[in-house]
Amino acid sequence: MKKVIILEGSPRRNGNSSILCDEFARGAQEVGCYVEKITIASKKISGCLGCNACYKNNGICIQKDDMEEVRAKMIDADIIVLASPIYFYTMTAQMKAVIDRTYAFYQQLSGKTFYFIITCAAPDVSYTQAMLASLRGFTCCVEGAKEGGIIFGTNAMERGDIKKSPALKQAYEMGHSII
Repeated sequence: MKKVIILEGSPRRNGNSSILCDEFARGAQEVGCYVEKITIASKKISGCLGCNACYKNNGICIQKDDMEEVRAKMIDADIIVLASPIYFYTMTAQMKAVIDRTYAFYQQLSGKTFYFIITCAAPDVSYTQAMLASLRGFTCCVEGAKEGGIIFGTNAMERGDIKKSPALKQAYEMGHSII
């Protein structure tokens, strides 16, 4: 059974990113995956201090916050889903904090498969390229990382707008396609 961890980076509860994550999870669960979604905005995760203490401490950050829980789940997962709406052409601060904090352990994520779920109010995917480049910039640092797929949810400004988008079905089908 594959373990899937979904890191949902929107500070908006039950927003468009969350809806797509739930559909991805539903599809993955139907094919027998264990799925856990973490709404990272509900966690206390501070930014990286850049102190390098983690390199002297076997990849353990000196900050005592909820990132330790997220770290353990990321390491244990086979598949990591990074989901965020776009705020000024890139991911939310909450998602960026999680990615920056993986500095302490990103080598332990080698060989994992990553999926990206990107939502935005903009009308087409051309507005998502800076965020996609940022997500790929992270995963290119992870040795042997595989990109499983990308879901673009455009035209999604208000909560629930994504329900009218083809991205809803794509999220379910992408989760359902995990083997």
